Amino acid sequence: MKHIGIINQFREELTALSQEVESAVAMGHFDINKICEDVFCGIFKSLYGFENLGNLNEDEQQNFPGTDLADDQARVAIQVTSDKSLDKIKDSLEKIIKHKLHEKYDRIIFYILTRKQGSYSAASIEKICKGEISFDVSSDSLDFTDLATKAATASPASPKQAVDILGSYTRGCGVGLAAQDFDPPKEPPETLCANLLELYFPRTLYIAEILPEVFDGKKVRNQRKAVGNYVRKLGQSLPSDYEVSGGRLITFRNLEAGNSPFASLIDEGTVEPFAPADYYTIDAGHERVFKSLLRFCLQQKLYRQRVLWKHQEGLFIFLPTVDSDNLRMESWVGQKKSRRTVFERRFNRNAASKVLSTKHFSFAVSFVCASDEWYVSIMPDWFFSFGDQYRYSHFGDKLISGLKRMEKNRSVFDQFRFLCSWLRDLDSEDLFSEDAVLSPSLVSVRFWSLVVVVI
Repeated sequence: MKHIGIINQFREELTALSQEVESAVAMGHFDINKICEDVFCGIFKSLYGFENLGNLNEDEQQNFPGTDLADDQARVAIQVTSDKSLDKIKDSLEKIIKHKLHEKYDRIIFYILTRKQGSYSAASIEKICKGEISFDVSSDSLDFTDLATKAATASPASPKQAVDILGSYTRGCGVGLAAQDFDPPKEPPETLCANLLELYFPRTLYIAEILPEVFDGKKVRNQRKAVGNYVRKLGQSLPSDYEVSGGRLITFRNLEAGNSPFASLIDEGTVEPFAPADYYTIDAGHERVFKSLLRFCLQQKLYRQRVLWKHQEGLFIFLPTVDSDNLRMESWVGQKKSRRTVFERRFNRNAASKVLSTKHFSFAVSFVCASDEWYVSIMPDWFFSFGDQYRYSHFGDKLISGLKRMEKNRSVFDQFRFLCSWLRDLDSEDLFSEDAVLSPSLVSVRFWSLVVVVI
């Protein structure tokens, strides 16, 4: 029977999710706990009929005391946690009593994301409850085995909805949690936001012939690399915001200025100023070179902010403010001022000096020209490294795959909003303001959205 297959699928996927949470928590990655709040909000709606169940922690920076989900009409509150200990249950119950939540909710449920203990001390819990909360540890502490049992006796539609909800997170299929997501209405329109920021750059592009000795009279395939090698032999250094093509150096920096860092490389008599459009509209090859220059400009700016370009992976990754730091948080403003962790070094619990994982918030960029306007497309991502040089960890693919399977659209959207806010705030008079167009800067000022009707 198809119904039996759905129940078996639910059990298998629920078990796999439990194991994934257990592995993530063992490595010190607790992001998955937050995402699971929404996963199990939908599952409890389907299996237990808590139609008005919602996540109490939806607002930015809010962490509801002692509980995560609640249905005010059914008077039920649910704590979703990976901590299966008795101390966790006792601590949460104390918070619920302290904040008088037991007066609002008649039943308190603890859902353990991994596997609950074989037994809990009813006497210890009763001592906490003091008769103020009616909490039965045997029926109100649940894990995936209890949900699997509930699915086996539920109406056929309920397990199917629960499987779809799990799939929307673990496999990325387009099924949401709310009732309207299962049967989306034609009205009202839904606002979708593109991951584009508008760019401004200097009005003048400078191009000059590179001296023949830089290439030693040879035909060089990677001319930019040859320029870098030549400069290092001279004991000098260059900024990153330039490109080399056809034996010519291209940059927004004024090559006619006496203090130009490129003076030892170029034939001064060949310097020519161009309007950028006169260069990138020549053909597809020139546009490709111009896009590369934009990326090098961004690379130069972000390097000062301890954001490193990883060429092989095509990502900008956040580094700690100081290499010895184990945590870096950045402030940003959404609906309210918030902070986001962009770098975190975790250590083995049993060997405090052994690094377990090094996690970086990261992002990829690409440049788009549409109707003579330039935009940068930003795609948030993650990066796991090892060692002092922040080399890519071979365990990174598995860790990132787990994070991305569990991320919902809202999570990625908030990551993008953070990047928009952080980039704008780097330097309001330089990197991200229209006033900076006279300097060698890459700037973004506009957040793009469009309205569509979901059919």
